This record gives sequence, C-alpha cells and structure tokens, in this order.
Amino acid sequence: MTAPPHLIKGWCPGALRPMTSGDGLLVRIRPRAGVFTIPALQLIAEVAERFGSGEVDLTNRGNLQLRGLSEDSHDGAIAALRDAGLIDRTPEIEAVRNIVVGPLSGIDPELADIRGLAARFEDVLAEDSHLWALPAKFGFSFSGSRELHVGGRTADVMVASLDRGFVIGLDGAADLCAAVPEDSLIAAVHGLALVFIDLAARDPALRRMGDAVARFEATRIFEMAGLKASPRSWEAETHSPPAGLLARGDVVFGVGVGLPFGRINAGQLKRLCEAAGQANAGAVFTSPKRILVFSIADRICAERLLHAADELHLISSADDVRLGMDVCTGSPGCRNATTDTRRDAQRLAETLNGALLGHSVHISGCAKGCACRSPADVTVVAHSGRYDLIRNGCPGDAVAIAGLEPDDISNAVSRFILEAAS
Repeated sequence: MTAPPHLIKGWCPGALRPMTSGDGLLVRIRPRAGVFTIPALQLIAEVAERFGSGEVDLTNRGNLQLRGLSEDSHDGAIAALRDAGLIDRTPEIEAVRNIVVGPLSGIDPELADIRGLAARFEDVLAEDSHLWALPAKFGFSFSGSRELHVGGRTADVMVASLDRGFVIGLDGAADLCAAVPEDSLIAAVHGLALVFIDLAARDPALRRMGDAVARFEATRIFEMAGLKASPRSWEAETHSPPAGLLARGDVVFGVGVGLPFGRINAGQLKRLCEAAGQANAGAVFTSPKRILVFSIADRICAERLLHAADELHLISSADDVRLGMDVCTGSPGCRNATTDTRRDAQRLAETLNGALLGHSVHISGCAKGCACRSPADVTVVAHSGRYDLIRNGCPGDAVAIAGLEPDDISNAVSRFILEAAS
C-alpha cells in the first residue's frame, strides 16, 4: 500500500532549502564534523530569537534546527548564518553533508580522534559533484571506538576505530565489515558512496544503503568498491549517554548537557553558552542522543556548568530517563502529527520515572517515525489523536495495543515493562 503523500519520507530540511512545518519554516544547521564553537552556538541562539520562534531542536543526527521562521525572515537568518560561516556554499552540498561523529572523539583519552577524518570526508562531499546525487537522507558516521553505531544510531555507511586501523560497516549488514588502513579510509568511504549512486541510478527504488544490501548483499557492494568484507569478530559495545560529568578516573574531559526531548529555547541556549564560557569550556560537540558535550578539563568548572544546566531545567545526568526517549516535534509544530508528543512524553517520564531506566521509548506523532529509525523497546505511534503501541519494533511493525488515549500510555507501558521483567 502506498503511503499518503504527506507521510512519505523524501528529504530533510537545510538552511538554504528549509521545510515548511506547522509552526513555520524549519532551518537546519549542520555542524562541521560534529562540532560548534561557543560563539557559534550563541549566534545560533540569537538568530533563532530574532528571526524565528526562539525554539531550537537538536536532531538525532546532531544537527541544530531553528523553528518558526517565515518567508520574510528567512533571508535575514541566512545572511547572519553565512557571515558566521555556518552554512554551505550551495543547497546541493548542504543536502549531502550528513555526517555524525562520535561526540567524545578527540576529548576522551581512551578513544581515537576521528574528527579530522570526518572533516576530510566532508570536503570530499563538497568537492565531488557526483556525490550530490546521494539521497538527502543518506548518511555517514565516524566513531572513535570499535562500536559502529554512534549514539546507538545506524547510518548508511559507518566507520569505527579498531586497534590501529579502521573498519567500515553498511546499514543492513550488521555482521560484516571491511578493514581499512587510515591512508585508504576516505577513498574507501568515497568509493562505497559512488557504488550506491551507480546502483540507485539503475534502480530508483533503492533509497538507502539498507535497500541496496537487501538487494545485492553487502559482500558484493564491498567488492564493487574494491574492499573485502569479513565477519565482525568483536561484540558490540554499549555506552552510557555522554551526559553529566565526563571523566576517566580523576581525569575530567567534558560535560554533557542533554536537551529534554531535543528541545531548548534561545534564552536557555544563550545562558548555557554564557555559563560554558565562564567555565572555560572549549568546543561543543553534538550527540545524536540530543546532548551537547562541552570540552572542559577542570572538575570545579565542570561542576559549575552542570549546576547552571540544572538551573536551566536541562539534563545533567546520564540516568535521566528522558535520554532514552526519542520524541518527535508533534502537534502543533508538525502538520502531520495528531498528538502533543512532547507533553505526552513528559507525562510518561514523570509517571514511570525510574521504571523506564534501561528501556528505549519512541513516541511518534504520525506514521513517519522521524525521531528514530531504529527499533525501540516501546514505540507508540499516533493517528487521529490516539496511539498504537508496538513492542520491540518501529512504526509500521505489528501493533500490540491499538487506539490508546494519550492519558492511557503510562499504564500500557507500565504493563509492558512488568511483563518483560517477569
């Protein structure tokens, strides 16, 4: 069955090519290799306040999204962002510069610094016009650890650090990877992207790498790029969300501040930047877990920034249950949504609180499931003002409980958790 046109996933907004939503234009700002400076964040807050509604989202790809702009205010916002060097030269480059970088890469002493390689591949995306044919949702990730999935998210092409080299994985092929030395890594990722473009040109139904893997198998796709695939020989790693005080023993290297359900307003963001400056924070790294990671090497300064985050009602602890919840914009911000997802998510977090620890939850205001591509322990999908509950799956999977009123979500999720524990 073909989805209604308004529910078809086709493209992502940018700054140069914004998207119209229920509260105006969405303008998305992609960080360079996953990093912003504090002055850049301050300017983004000012642009959001002056030209939009003042609401800023941190997306599950680590991008910042300004909401509520208008056709009249868009040009002014773009001029300010361009002067600060925060947007790309063309919409084509912007559309394909979809790169997620492990937020602790380069600051955690036990992780490889892969950010420079990610920046080099961003240059390749900008310079090779052949790559501009990639679908707008096609993405890449660079991990500083052996875990391919940055922040638990799947990308079309994933790079991870392993021993003294690197491995590349593909979406849809969890058990295979290709080992690549550093001096060949960028060319290998480039080659895989070109292979996908060639396959998709022959069959437009291939919209993501997972489609190509299902059709041709990962081994063949690697071979077409001149790479040899082999079974993955290590177990996947699990990491706590990078929120709160970040340290290895006595060595402090950062502070992670989570945004509740990915949202912050311009006033909060400006005050957070002021507090970060006073704490002598360095760069700011974005996480797909909707966390801003500030580079800080002093424990007292780090604790001051965490105190400021608490006062701003932001997330300052890795065990905050909201970090395990993926929640879309919902109504009225999104025209497709039929429920106020953020309100319902907050009610769920307050009602169940600690019972949600260790459980992933996805709350979607419509069948598109934009907030999260991966399966969640509990997924609730809205239609006509009610929710369907899905266990261990994604929107579109088999429904366990249908037609829940928003006020009934907490009871239904609580029953699922109790059943799963018994």
